[in-house]
Amino acid sequence: METWSPNGNEGNDVEKQDARTLIHMLSDSNWLIRCDACQALERLGDILAVEPLARLVLEDESNLVRAQAAQALGRIGTSQAVEPLVKALSDADCFVRAHAAQALGRIGDTEAIEHLIGTLNDSNDLVRGRAIQAMGKIGDGHAAEAVAALLSDKEMCIHAVHALARIGQPAIRPMMKAVANNHDLCMLAAEALCRMGEAAIDGIAEELLRGEDAYIRMAAAKALGRLRDSTAIRPLIEAAAGNYAVWGYATEALREMGEPAVEPLVEALNDVNASTQECAARMLGAVGSDDVVGPLIDSLGSDESTVRATAAEALGSIGDKRAVKPLIDATRDTEVRVAENAAIALGRISAPRNALSGQDLADIHIRWRAQYRPFSD
Repeated sequence: METWSPNGNEGNDVEKQDARTLIHMLSDSNWLIRCDACQALERLGDILAVEPLARLVLEDESNLVRAQAAQALGRIGTSQAVEPLVKALSDADCFVRAHAAQALGRIGDTEAIEHLIGTLNDSNDLVRGRAIQAMGKIGDGHAAEAVAALLSDKEMCIHAVHALARIGQPAIRPMMKAVANNHDLCMLAAEALCRMGEAAIDGIAEELLRGEDAYIRMAAAKALGRLRDSTAIRPLIEAAAGNYAVWGYATEALREMGEPAVEPLVEALNDVNASTQECAARMLGAVGSDDVVGPLIDSLGSDESTVRATAAEALGSIGDKRAVKPLIDATRDTEVRVAENAAIALGRISAPRNALSGQDLADIHIRWRAQYRPFSD
């Protein structure tokens, strides 16, 4: 009979050992020999070892042997090991429970999901973390709600982000429910959404436009910006126009997308909805591009004073001297906000000192005081 060394330094290569010889060694009185036999069977990967390893997981007196046997079962990866590993989730030793959870994740059988969800109440953080990781590997949507609830857990939130990302599309809605009314979770949710990749873009865009909660839309906007998919540009514009709280996140997202965002934003300047026009003008000022100066100058002639004011502000942000003459004309706008924004924009562009006379500036100031004076006579 060939000899086998517990340390793996002598004898023939473990991969060539007879599985039955190693299985016999699982009954050795020395716990170290049993541990090493588990490791060897793990590397060998023979399904003959499943039943004896399962017995060890449930019955061995050494917690280290039970944990090693659980790990071996996970590596062998057969559904026959699910039942004993599920039972091992209730082991008295946290190390064994953690290895059992990890092994169930490697096997990937959805029958383990409900048992792993129960493990999220474990008193040991290692066990909980391994259970979350396992549910992510299994990727079943039934785990999404339970995992999403852990985004608010400071110890488990990073595990939850990775697991939700691996679950993918089925996790989007449960995760967004967890984010609702909780700004602290926005960035964690955005990270998970971003890790889902392009396959999740449609689902993220849908959440962006639902309008149920500003924080949900903020997280969706952040993720779409990082994914940089051009199909998300129009939903980002619509979402920002419908909710000012989302505007900053949507603008940042479009800025990250860069040049592909310019054309849709210019098109939005001619939208039938004045709020969309105003939002597009503001975003163009933030995105900045030589190509947008002309369309923004055209917007200074909009019928909507809010659009004219925002276009003036955007031209000031961009700082292109082509806007000087149109902005001078805009300082004579009948709406004081437009005139004031145009004057400020001229200052930001560093227009010639004589672009506006002292009397022009005084007239704007007087009109502003007349409209917004803080005290009544």
